[in-house]
Amino acid sequence: MAFIKQSSDFIENSKTEIDNIFINDYLPYAPSDFVKVYIYCNYISNSSDSPDNDLAKICKILNMNELDVMNALKYWENEGLLKLYGDPVQVVLFPLKNAISNDHKWSKSKYEEFNLIIQDIKKRQILPNEFNEYYTAMETLKIEIPAFIMIVKFCVMQKGESVGYNYINTVAKNWADEGAHTVEEVNKKIEEFEQSLDKVNEVIKALKSKRKATFEDRQFYKKWTEELEFKHEVLLYVAKSIKTNPSIYRLDAKLLNYFELKLYDIKEIEGFESARDSVYKLAKKITKAIGVYYDNLEPVISSYIQPWLAKGYDENTLLVIADNCFKNSIRTLEGMNNTINKFYAHGIVSLQSLNQEIENSIKTDNIIKEILQTCGLTRNVNSWDRDFYRTWTYSWKLSDELIMYGATLSKDKAQPMQYLNKILSDWKDKGVESVDKAKEVSEQTTKSTNKNNTAIIHQREYTKEEIESVFSNIDDWV
Repeated sequence: MAFIKQSSDFIENSKTEIDNIFINDYLPYAPSDFVKVYIYCNYISNSSDSPDNDLAKICKILNMNELDVMNALKYWENEGLLKLYGDPVQVVLFPLKNAISNDHKWSKSKYEEFNLIIQDIKKRQILPNEFNEYYTAMETLKIEIPAFIMIVKFCVMQKGESVGYNYINTVAKNWADEGAHTVEEVNKKIEEFEQSLDKVNEVIKALKSKRKATFEDRQFYKKWTEELEFKHEVLLYVAKSIKTNPSIYRLDAKLLNYFELKLYDIKEIEGFESARDSVYKLAKKITKAIGVYYDNLEPVISSYIQPWLAKGYDENTLLVIADNCFKNSIRTLEGMNNTINKFYAHGIVSLQSLNQEIENSIKTDNIIKEILQTCGLTRNVNSWDRDFYRTWTYSWKLSDELIMYGATLSKDKAQPMQYLNKILSDWKDKGVESVDKAKEVSEQTTKSTNKNNTAIIHQREYTKEEIESVFSNIDDWV
C-alpha cells in the first residue's frame, strides 16, 4: 500500500496536463479515438488505486471495445509514448520529451518497395507522417502489405489521387474488422462492393444525385439492408420521398427513425407519413393532458404514440386514458404506458370497451360498498377491498349472495374484514356454494367450537420438500 496517495476528490479537482509536443506533433495525425484513449490514460494514471484503472472499465467509460482500445495503445507504443508489458497487459507512460524516435521503428527494407508503389499510385510525394500512418495500420490491424496496397488502389479509384490517409485507414479498419487481412480476403471485399454497386447507385440516383457510389455509401447500404433489414425497394421509396436537400445522411436518419417505429414496409411508411401531422398533434395533446412537456416529440412518438396506435387505440380513447391517468396521479408517459398495457391485456382497446370497463368498475365498487356497510364499516372502498373481492369472486368462485351473508356474520367482530376473509376461505375449502349450506356449516362449526373450546390444534410436522411444493406451485392452484 502506498505511503502517500491522492484522494479521489483531489484527483477529480486537479488537472491532467497534455504537453504541447503532443498537440503539435501527434494529435493532428492520430485517429480521434486513439487520441481519446491516450488522454484518458494520462488522466487515470494519476491514481493507480482508482477502480476505473482497469481495461474493462476504460472500455466502458470510453464506449469502445477492447480490441479498439488495445489497437490505440499499440499505436501509441509505436509512437514511443508508452510501453505495454506482461499478461495481463500493463501500460507505462513515457514523458514526451523522452519519446522514442520514429525513425528506427519501421524496417526500411520491409517497406521500401511499399513506399515506391504507394507514391506511384497516388502520383505525389508522400510525407513521412502519412507513411507512418499506413505502417501503423498494417501492423496493428495485421494486414498484409500486398493487401493494403489493394486497399489504397481501391480508395484512389473511389476518391481520386488526393484521397487522404484517414479515409484509406478507415476502409482498412472496416474490412479488417470483418476478417479481411490477406490479398484474397481484400479482393473478396472489393468484389462484394462491386456486386452491390448497381443497387447502391440506384439509391444515390433516387436521392437525385449524379455522383457515383463510394465506399461510405456501400457501408450505409450494408447497414440498412443487413442490420436494419430494409428491402431495396423500401430504400428507393424513402430516398425518393426526401424532397428538401436529399442526401445519404438524411436518408440514414429517416431509415433509423422508421426502424425505431418498427415500420419496415412501404405501405406502413406511407400510412405513417400520411398521418404524421395528426400523430404529432395527438402527441402534443397527450403530453399536455398528463402534464408533461417535450421540446422534441420524436422520441414520444416512437416510444409511446406509435406503439399505442399499433395496438388499435384511437385518439379519443388515448385522450380519455390520459385524462384519467392525470386524475389518478399517473403523470408520466411510462405510467400511462403501463396502464394501457394492462387494458390491452384484458382486451380493452376501444372507447366503448373502456367505458364498459368503467361502468363495470362502478358497479363492482357499489357492491363492495354494500358489503362494507353490511360489515358495519362506513369508509370508502380502497384497493385492498377490490383485491379481496376479485379473489372471492374470480379465484374462489363465491357468489355475491354468499359473500353478503358472510358480511352479516362479520358485522359484530372487532376486525370484520379479517373475519370475513377467514370464513369465506373456510367455505371455499368445504365447497360451500349456497347460503343454506353456509348456515349449516356455520351451525356445525359453532357446536364444534363450544364442545372443544379448550382443544389445541397441533400442526403435524411437514418435510421441507412438502412445504416448498406448496409455495412453488401456488400459481397453479390459486
